[in-house]
Order: sequence, then structure tokens, then C-alpha cells
Amino acid sequence: METNKVLFVDDDENLLRGVRRTMRGKFDLSIAVGGTQALETLAEEGPFAVCIADMRMPGMTGVELLEIVAKKHPETIGIMLTGNADQATAIDAINRGSIFRFFNKPCDDAVLESGIRAALRQHQLITAERNLIEQSLAGSVKVLTDVLAQLNPTIFGRAMRVKAWCDQVCADIEYPHPWELGLAALLCPIGMVSLPADLLSRMSGDKPLQPLERDIVKRTPEVAAKLVANIPRLEHVAEIIGLQNRNFDGTGFPEKGPVGKDIPLGARVLRILNHLAERTRGDAPLPQNFDELLYRKDRYDLDLLAKLRSLLAVVDTVYDETVYPDGQELVINIKELRVGDYLLTDLETTEDRILLTHGNFISEVQLQRLRTFERLHKFREPIEVRRGGKSLKRGKDVTSVPASETPPARTLAKSSQLQEPKA
Repeated sequence: METNKVLFVDDDENLLRGVRRTMRGKFDLSIAVGGTQALETLAEEGPFAVCIADMRMPGMTGVELLEIVAKKHPETIGIMLTGNADQATAIDAINRGSIFRFFNKPCDDAVLESGIRAALRQHQLITAERNLIEQSLAGSVKVLTDVLAQLNPTIFGRAMRVKAWCDQVCADIEYPHPWELGLAALLCPIGMVSLPADLLSRMSGDKPLQPLERDIVKRTPEVAAKLVANIPRLEHVAEIIGLQNRNFDGTGFPEKGPVGKDIPLGARVLRILNHLAERTRGDAPLPQNFDELLYRKDRYDLDLLAKLRSLLAVVDTVYDETVYPDGQELVINIKELRVGDYLLTDLETTEDRILLTHGNFISEVQLQRLRTFERLHKFREPIEVRRGGKSLKRGKDVTSVPASETPPARTLAKSSQLQEPKA
């Protein structure tokens, strides 16, 4: 944010009043007595273009103050004033506080004014460069996202959902540069531009892919990372994108690379949220969606997974037994099945092979096997289930099924075991 405001910090109130009188009408000047008050002023009135601090102040030195300012407001230009002009003090101030000018006290008013004007020009140069880069960056990103939106609206919509989740959790997981994670989430599928049109069409329709096709899709992050790396200032974003399919245990893609906590935090976040988006219906993930990720614990940073679950998971109101004492009947697709769902229709493939008949609950083992079958077989969809409710719990008497709901003639017997279709 461009500004011309100047903050002058010293523990001598008489000196501060004198500076205010001398610089009145020349600068938009604020004063603060000591480092603590300076930080409060920065938080309430900032940002400032220039911060001038005395070196020797009780409680917090000028070097310590300008070091904090440089971290929180990197575009603020620091000037140091000191009556102790030894070499060690100067070196410490420059190295730790990113000092633009170093003046001895007492400082001539004309010299100080000239230094402040030079600092304001430096601030203008920095902000002008930043604005130019941001505009160029925004234009480049827009081109890439427009390409992705035209290429596959479904994949782009999923990326937008992941970006929204990233924006929601950044502060709580203390992500250092939230804009980087948001861009990585938005651009991580851009490698799909390298895929043949027929393969994209099959992916959009959730059709099973052949092993060679799955291998090609697995390598799209490498393409995306190379594209994004060509944009200035996005080198770290490209790294995150390139490692988005790297598993926490060191497997996955790329085959060689960091393991565990050495994998960049952004890549670990995308590994979780991209898979979560594939299992989530709508914008709000449910606890059950996170539970499904635990079938492959080796893929994820489990501490991070638990943190994201606490931040994002929304309790499904369908399980409110006060509102829905008998549960709720839903029409869903196979990928939306959850543990505990009560089947009202059979689960069968398009080749007329029944995997599980109606009248059964979905267990964790069955759901896990269904996820495997989904990659190889196409199911008849949608299906009907009853979810939640007091009466629909294991151990209750729910075996009474009307004659109209009996399995079709081709089913030999009602089974609670998931039968694998023959090839």
C-alpha cells in the first residue's frame, strides 16, 4: 500500500516535540515514545512509508524495533538515529534492521529532512515496482486460469473450491505467504492442458482410466510446475505445484524428493485438500470426507490433516436425530456414499453385476473396496440411501423390507458381502 506517512520514534519526549515543530507542514508525521508505543501506532495507523528510530531506548532498542518493522511491513524504509556511533552498532543496525540511512545525534534539521525525502522516494520506487509486478502477475495468472476454465470447467471449479479452503485455513496454520498457497491451489491443475481431449472427457465423466493413462495424469504436476516457473516471483508456487502429488512417506510423484515435514507445507496442504475436493459434495467438507482420506494414511501429514479437519469439517445436519428421527432418504452418486448409509437400491455395474444389495449398511471395509472398484468399473447411478436417524443403527431391527423392495430376479440371494464383479 503506497503512503507518505512518517513515524518518528524516540524515548525523549522533548526531542519528539521539537521534531514535530521543525517538520510541521513538510511531512505527514506521527511520533511515538519508545518501541512499544511505536508498534501500537503501526498497528493502528500503519503502514508507514518511513520509520525513524533512536538506537538507545529502554525496553526495546531501535535495531529491535526496525527488525520487527522490516518483517511486518517490508516496504517501510528504516532510518536509524544514534548518539553512539560505534562501528558495531552501525553494522548491527544495517544487518538486522534493513536500514536505509544512519545518522548521528544531534542531526542537523536539513540533513534529516533530506534523508526523509530520500527514504520517501525509495518507498515510492519499491511500491511502484511491486504494483507493476502484481499487475503483470495478475494478468499472467488470469490467462492461465481462463485456459483451465475453458479446458475443463469441472476441474477448474474444483480448484476454486480448494483455493477457498486454503484462504480459510491460512491464518490458523500460520502459512507465511497466503497468496502463494492460494495461487498454487488455483493453478495446480494447469498441467491438464497437456492431456488429450478424449482423456479429459473420460476424467470429467469419472470413467475408469487405464494404467498408462493414470500414469500420464499423475505427471501433470510436472508440466504445471514448468509453466508456472516461467512467471516471475512464482518460483515457490511452482515448487508447491510440482510436489502436490508427493506422499508424506516419500512415495508418489515425483519419485525422488523430500520426505515428511521436509515437503513444503503448501504441497502437504494441497495433497490433502485436492483429494478432499474429489470426495466432497458442495463447498463444505464433512467429517466423513476426512475419514475417507485415512484409508491411505501414508499419503498425508496426519497432524496437518487433523488440523484441517478441525478448521473445515462441517457437521451434517442430516444426522440431527431431533430434526430427522428416522433419517433422511437421499439420491446420491456412488462417490458420495458414506460409512453407515443404508442402501435402498442395489449397487450394480453397468454390466448388470450386483456388488451389494439394498437393505445393507455401508461399512468402512465395503466403502474402501468400493473406492477401488470405482477405478475399474462404471456403476449405475444415482442410487438411493437412508442416512442418519435413531432407528437406522447397527443392532436395531431394520431387516423388515417390503416385498416391492426385494432384489431383482437375477440376484440369487441377498448378501451383506461386497461381491467383486468378474472381468
